[in-house]
Amino acid sequence: MFEGLFENLPASVLWVPFVVVFVGAALQVATGVGLGLLATPAILFVLDGPAAVQVAIILNLTLTAFLLPLEIGYVAFSRLYAISIWACIGIPLGGFLLLAVGNTSLKLICGVVVIFAVLQLRFFPLPVLKSPVQLRWLNRMGGVVSGGMTGALAAPGPVALWALLSSGLETAAVRATLRAYFLFAYVVAFAVSILLVGSSTRVWMMSLALMPALIVGIGVGIAGRRTIGATAMRGLLELVLLAMGISMLVKGLSDAGGF
Repeated sequence: MFEGLFENLPASVLWVPFVVVFVGAALQVATGVGLGLLATPAILFVLDGPAAVQVAIILNLTLTAFLLPLEIGYVAFSRLYAISIWACIGIPLGGFLLLAVGNTSLKLICGVVVIFAVLQLRFFPLPVLKSPVQLRWLNRMGGVVSGGMTGALAAPGPVALWALLSSGLETAAVRATLRAYFLFAYVVAFAVSILLVGSSTRVWMMSLALMPALIVGIGVGIAGRRTIGATAMRGLLELVLLAMGISMLVKGLSDAGGF
């Protein structure tokens, strides 16, 4: 069924998307973010930009659909609506950005975004905002920027997480609302991507090929959250993101002839 899917690809890169999707799914389940930031850069090793983003969206939608029913009772719908409405502006902008840059530039962008996400998660937590005016602007900026990252990189997590944490929600509500936002953002981003570039059999075959890694990663993430603890899993997330960000920068510079 997968005949021709990986032809002309060096054996040294074939393992990358499978391992990274497994790790990303486990970290997403345990910490709330991970798969979106990791999947697109990993799949860029074997597919071009628009196809890689579509595969990443399909994988993220599958994970979200699996987990959201378990958390739906904790969703803060007012915050969800406030961010989602502004994401509708950012997602098409991100889609057009994806079409405007080549694969090499996209790898460099991915590397920079992932490294900045690590720095944000580690060093720059926003203070909790209580002013209604501040919250409105936080929703606007969080929605537009995370929407743009969804359309361009299939990675809404860091900015949306930042915005929700700064709104003063409890941890369970943040995780559930983030999950519900992912469902909305990825559906809209996938529809925009189909309208802009269409889809292909290769996208669906790659998505199907990566499903076992995703499913095993979900199981490991659930077990890890219970046995290892959220703090240790967050530290692991930061290490993996840093390694992926550096790898994408090196790959992008190499493709550009930088060294």
